[in-house]
Amino acid sequence: MKIRHALISFTAAGALLLAGCAAVDGEATASPPATPAAVEVDEKLTTVDVRVAKSMLDPEGALSDDEIIASAKENGLSAVVEGDTVVYTMTKSQRDEMLAGMRSSARESADDLVADDANSVTAVDFDDEMTSFTVSVDPAKYSAMEGFLVLGFYMQGALLQQFQGISADDIDVTVDFVDDSTGEVLDSGSFQDMRKNLDQ
Repeated sequence: MKIRHALISFTAAGALLLAGCAAVDGEATASPPATPAAVEVDEKLTTVDVRVAKSMLDPEGALSDDEIIASAKENGLSAVVEGDTVVYTMTKSQRDEMLAGMRSSARESADDLVADDANSVTAVDFDDEMTSFTVSVDPAKYSAMEGFLVLGFYMQGALLQQFQGISADDIDVTVDFVDDSTGEVLDSGSFQDMRKNLDQ
């Protein structure tokens, strides 16, 4: 239950990130994808339609379709809800700015985690695609319960991958906790494993 509640806050942050985009013109016309969480991006278009699973942005179903659309409109963004998919329309440059913002947000989250002396984390590194996070820890202070601290990395990485056009079945984010002195892997987890655990 703690995991599910933690996910709500992080996915809500993702929704706010989406709503913070600059204004765009045009409307989405693509038909619903076979897989709701899949993203379709056509680089030949002046604007792109980005499809994000509604269940990922709002896992508890707290928002109505009208509220999602209104929230996007208030921030100058076009949105259409198609089943379990929210279709956002934006220019390529706006999408690129969004991806950069997601990476910057993840970096800030990582730096905040390192700065907090209450945990064992001494460094956080991740690749540009946000598919892999390495969390270095002081093994003398480390506890497996600190896995809860990195739930946001799973969600941030998954959202970024969706905006890059990776299908739902192929999205994954791994997090390795390693000994900061030896590099030994102490614990590992993944976004897909987390989803399976939540579904049980």
